[in-house]
Amino acid sequence: MTILRFDDFEMDIQARSLKRSGGDIRIGSRAFDLLAALASKQGEILSKAELMEVAWPETHVEESSLRVNIVSLRKALDGGNPYSMVENVAGRGYTFTVPVTKLDENRAAGSTLRASRTQSLPNTCARLVGREQLISKWADEIGAGITTIVGQGGIGKTAVALQMARLLQDAYDSVQFINIVDQTATPTTPIAEALWAVSLTSDTLRQAMESLNGRSVLLVLDGCDWSIDRVALIAESVADKHPDVAILTTSREPLGIIGENVLHLPGLAVPAARQRIDDVATFSAMELFAERVSMVAEEYAIDGPRGIELAAEVVRKTDGNPLAIELAASRVADLGLENLVISLDRPLRTLRRGNRTSHPRQQTLRANIDWSYNLLDRNMQSLLGLLSTFEADFTKDTARDHCGFEFARSDFEEAFDGLVVKSLIAGQQRGGTYALPKLIREYAMEKRAGVTTATPWLSPEMELVTRDVEYQRPQFPMSLSTRADLRPFATESRAA
Repeated sequence: MTILRFDDFEMDIQARSLKRSGGDIRIGSRAFDLLAALASKQGEILSKAELMEVAWPETHVEESSLRVNIVSLRKALDGGNPYSMVENVAGRGYTFTVPVTKLDENRAAGSTLRASRTQSLPNTCARLVGREQLISKWADEIGAGITTIVGQGGIGKTAVALQMARLLQDAYDSVQFINIVDQTATPTTPIAEALWAVSLTSDTLRQAMESLNGRSVLLVLDGCDWSIDRVALIAESVADKHPDVAILTTSREPLGIIGENVLHLPGLAVPAARQRIDDVATFSAMELFAERVSMVAEEYAIDGPRGIELAAEVVRKTDGNPLAIELAASRVADLGLENLVISLDRPLRTLRRGNRTSHPRQQTLRANIDWSYNLLDRNMQSLLGLLSTFEADFTKDTARDHCGFEFARSDFEEAFDGLVVKSLIAGQQRGGTYALPKLIREYAMEKRAGVTTATPWLSPEMELVTRDVEYQRPQFPMSLSTRADLRPFATESRAA
């Protein structure tokens, strides 16, 4: 966390706040970026080109835009005096002239560290893999207002939000984490009470708003898709009445309110099918899989060309989904890498043993997707099943031609766009095409075929045998010898 102090100002770059003698100073986002660049390099001359790149990255603007924001910045700092803090160096650029002190993360003694700070962030044991740069970048962008992390189930939205909150927590009087899904918990704040109330009354909402008066608060609202209309109403009310409160939410779809900053969380990086073996281990999906395997099955260390090749195939079959990768790692001890790769042709059946203490929707891959599917209306459920027949990418027009006969045109458009918004269709790909993630596609195919989701527990041997029989039956009738080979395992299955 970077905090700069100059004159009687204090600038928190990550929280994007500027205070003078403890009071908030409001400046535009471009002016803030310019001040951060100049104050961070106090005494140095930054060219106009450098400053424009900071405030308008990868965007062409005229120098007049820079001058307008410099004037705005000077007015905020010292009433417009051009010769005090931000000084123009003719023909070269601008420089910041007053001494700057950089404070450490804890705002060392004498700083504005708040004695009454409270936090409610849950502890996490597992290391977050492959998200460091993204979290740092997003945390730098968080300010007052509403930010929503969006992505498909199991992609790691909660873990990323928690890590961002930990990076930012020193900038706030209070950090409140509320799991929208866990409504069995006792509300500990008026905001939580408003979110979980069976019926939201005006008094409950008023008390929630009043609880934030005069305080610098970071609200972290997790799992908002469970009650998205309620969350949107309360978040919008907070943003309207308390513009200095920061709200960080996670959801499988945006809240859909004015001023919301939506951050799309992708899967972990996965090596291509023909990636050089020396480069494969550097991908974040591989790092997560190898680390989790070492925790549950030390004898299956991911090393040697064959082990790396098999591990790469595992993460490819999981689409880089962190939950799916962790569930796959938990099966290595009983299946081994070779058999795990084979069994992942049916990932929903294989990836079904998760952390016992996790929420039920996080314990199996099927339960996780069930959670999203059950929040869809009937048209979206029907369209998702029809789209599962596409093995490759497809355009919206192709999908309409293939599936549109089932719907009125407006119903198709609404259902298709809804599936994209809810992270069940991968966002627009190259050339304006879309795709169903592998895990979602298999689930949708089962739903369309009416396949039961109840799967009895089978031993690793029986699991692989039944999988092979299922796939072979249409082409290869079971021989008498095959039946004899199956007899010991069939006895085990009946006993189970």
